[in-house]
Amino acid sequence: MDDSSRVILEILVNNMNKSMTSSDISSLVHLSEKTVQNRIKKIRNILKTSGVELVSKPGEGYTLLIPEKDDLNKIKDILTVNEDYIPDTSEGRINYILKFLLNQQEYAKIDDLSDSLYVSRNTITSDLKEVEKILSLYDLSIDRRPNYGIQIYGEEFNKRVCIANCIYKNSMRDAKSSLQIDEGLLIAQMLTAIRKKYRLQIQEYLFENLIVQVYVAIERIKNGNSIAFSSETKNEMHQLISEFNFQIAIEVTNKIKEIFDVEIREDDTLYLALHLSGKVSNQTNLRTGKNLIVSQSIDKLVTDMVNVIYNTLRIDFRSNLDLRMSLIQHMVSFDIRMRYDLTIKNPILTKVKKDHAYAYNIALCASIVLNRYYEKDVPEDELGFFAILFALGAQNNNIPLKKYNIVIVCVSGRGTSQLFIQKYKQTFYEYINKIYDLTMFDLEKFDFRGNNIDFVFTTVPLNVTLEVPVHEVSVLLNHEEIASYKRLFEYGDSSFLYKYFNKSLFFPNLKVSSKVEALKSICDLTDKYVKLPADFYDLVMKREEMGQTDFGNLVAIPHPYKIITNTSIIACAVLQNSVFWGKHNVQVVFLVSFGLHEDEEVEKFYHVITNFLSNEELVKNVIEKPTFENLIEQLTKANRMKYEKLSH
Repeated sequence: MDDSSRVILEILVNNMNKSMTSSDISSLVHLSEKTVQNRIKKIRNILKTSGVELVSKPGEGYTLLIPEKDDLNKIKDILTVNEDYIPDTSEGRINYILKFLLNQQEYAKIDDLSDSLYVSRNTITSDLKEVEKILSLYDLSIDRRPNYGIQIYGEEFNKRVCIANCIYKNSMRDAKSSLQIDEGLLIAQMLTAIRKKYRLQIQEYLFENLIVQVYVAIERIKNGNSIAFSSETKNEMHQLISEFNFQIAIEVTNKIKEIFDVEIREDDTLYLALHLSGKVSNQTNLRTGKNLIVSQSIDKLVTDMVNVIYNTLRIDFRSNLDLRMSLIQHMVSFDIRMRYDLTIKNPILTKVKKDHAYAYNIALCASIVLNRYYEKDVPEDELGFFAILFALGAQNNNIPLKKYNIVIVCVSGRGTSQLFIQKYKQTFYEYINKIYDLTMFDLEKFDFRGNNIDFVFTTVPLNVTLEVPVHEVSVLLNHEEIASYKRLFEYGDSSFLYKYFNKSLFFPNLKVSSKVEALKSICDLTDKYVKLPADFYDLVMKREEMGQTDFGNLVAIPHPYKIITNTSIIACAVLQNSVFWGKHNVQVVFLVSFGLHEDEEVEKFYHVITNFLSNEELVKNVIEKPTFENLIEQLTKANRMKYEKLSH
């Protein structure tokens, strides 16, 4: 309830035993009689469900009839909601005006809004521009009619989604009035019973959103705002919505009629079925005959997604059946949300972007396919859900472990040496290809390169320089050493970084003033050392147009739209000052172009880069000391970081 309506209701409550004309009320609230009459209509609608009647008699005015004491308490409850709240900031007024107009059945005058908020007409006009920006996100607009005022124009479907998102924030937890709380509780109990009955798989935050959508639908229908779909739209919806979900929606509407005494039309039932389909995860959706065509379309989308990931990032999920099935199941409800702009919030989006930037980057790459198919950008919240699936998929990608050839140097006697070797075989059997048992005197003559040696493990310090990494260990491996070397075998040491990073492609203190200038400069500098294809820069810019490559924490990872270089090329630039990249400011730029040939260490590379960009201290160290040696040192630290696992 807006403030002026609340004041009028207070006046009527304080004068319960006598009638008041619109003129009487007008003089008290300093509003026109016409505005008072409009507010009275609104108050009457609000009071309908409270048991209180607001009657009007010609020549006498308005009288509030309160038959029971409890009914008076309900009115007091309505009056105490945000009783003293009159927004005094632009943001507060924008939210107030948005809520007011969405709930308004008639045209409203700017002067009335100005009076209600105690600001000038020019201030309201300025705030309305921001309101229009919000409404445009829902394909809604403000209709201005001379001598009548303003009113929100657009489809009822979009108004409901806007109300749920902007007013209730997709949750009934912020409901203030007892009426809202009571109705929200009844809806929650009704939906919980149906959820249990059909064993619906639905996340809690989506269930909260469903409660809000049902509540908004009921309130809108009560006020005479039913949805009307075209025949074409209804046919499309029947193709998209499984029979299973449609039958549940019918049961929901029957319960609404029973509990709230509200008549639900077929189109409103379709609306509820659509929201159910966008939230319920159930394999029945994939097996239903009505969804066969959609499932084939979804299957092709998933195929295109894993292909673009491989072709762009050289990360191969093409044979990962578990990930494929997870994506298909997720896409069933995602497809409906994208088609009808059903926004949902991802409660762990910030954590996913920070702790699993590697997977989020993969999701961004996959979204190239989705953006093109739906002809709109995939929202960040949805990208977060895909990132979770890709993070789990990367953990289970069934990449064969590399087998290492190692040298053991032990000077404690033959028996101890054999025990040492046996311990390594038992502990690291899945990582070891061949073990060479050498003495210190054998080292100088041994052909490390010919035998493809990866590491040397010694129980004593060595006085010779070898061409492979040397690790000094105890004779009897302790738990800490076992964990450390399992990690070494699983992820390798940091020497692989030199395979990707070259001092000639490190550009410190690059002076640029924009993202475009930064990318052009980095491409030009790289081209002086490695001849790039003529369209390299254009393909990098094409990828930038498709979606973000900046991930926060001052780091961006731009790359061409597709694989176009024969060999992998990685350039790194540290900018003198940060520049805005599209989503965030950026100061460290990794320009990445993987080659046409297979690269078994590409996932290791991405893990290191994303561990780096997720760590503020490492990024800060590179910016403060922009040298190639320091970059490698910080990336080496990133390689040693543990990869946090997503819990199921």
